[in-house]
Amino acid sequence: MTRKEQIVQTCMDIFLERGAKGLTMKAIADRVDISEPAIYRHFQNKEAVVVAMIEHVRKEMISYVEEVAHENLTTVEMLSKIYAHHLSYIKEKKGITVALLSESFFYQQKEARRHMLLFLKDYLGRIREIIALGIKNREIEKTVNPYASAVLFLGALQHLVTIFRLTGEEREVNLISEEVFKHYIRILTEGMQK
Repeated sequence: MTRKEQIVQTCMDIFLERGAKGLTMKAIADRVDISEPAIYRHFQNKEAVVVAMIEHVRKEMISYVEEVAHENLTTVEMLSKIYAHHLSYIKEKKGITVALLSESFFYQQKEARRHMLLFLKDYLGRIREIIALGIKNREIEKTVNPYASAVLFLGALQHLVTIFRLTGEEREVNLISEEVFKHYIRILTEGMQK
């Protein structure tokens, strides 16, 4: 792990523990045990730190989707693995995706917003490709819109992340997440008419 990667991981830890207000250059420097000026060698400002965290999460999430997409699985198996991984990730990282989205959106950080949008578009695009492949392979109803279905997939996950962030109740999220996924797959494979 490079020094910059170590700093990004430390930033994520601080962000999850103390929130956006607690993520200061001083807090980062204290935790990493370097001077504040040394932090500025890696990051120009706090927004650059948020961008680095977004890119870190993006890399982890997208690399998993790519890994699953190259396995010899059905579309439903791929979507199931990605869904389970995403839920596991948000529990482990305490809903970091929603927290970063909130930080970049509500504090008008243009560069952070741009990176978060790229992350969401990239993630949606990859899910859309998996669904389109499922349609091509006749595993998913041909009437299904791949993009709309990808939005529903991510939307369900984001809602579950929000519940988890607000309540901290992993049990509640586990109960509803299984049902949500079953209904989602039923719509994809059987269509809306049945």
